[in-house]
Amino acid sequence: MQAIQTKYLGPTNTKGARIRAWCERGSITVDYTHGLSVEHEHDRAFKKLLNKFLDEDTRQYGTPLACAWTSHGWIRGGTSSGYVYVADCVSEGVLP
Repeated sequence: MQAIQTKYLGPTNTKGARIRAWCERGSITVDYTHGLSVEHEHDRAFKKLLNKFLDEDTRQYGTPLACAWTSHGWIRGGTSSGYVYVADCVSEGVLP
């Protein structure tokens, strides 16, 4: 299992604000929608990365390897540059 990190990416001359979610397996960058809470924006990027992995597993194996990514809860913790999500294998955690 891998910890997933998220980070806010400010707007540039060509792109709006975004949130990047990544771990050793891969990454995804999503637009920052504004108007939602900061935590919700990071949670949304985290969940999109999980869905990307489930879609990849479905294409490769014919079924998602749900137990690897969704059979337990996740706990979010703050860092100096964003958030980190770690699997909570003992309880339900805070995120589906």
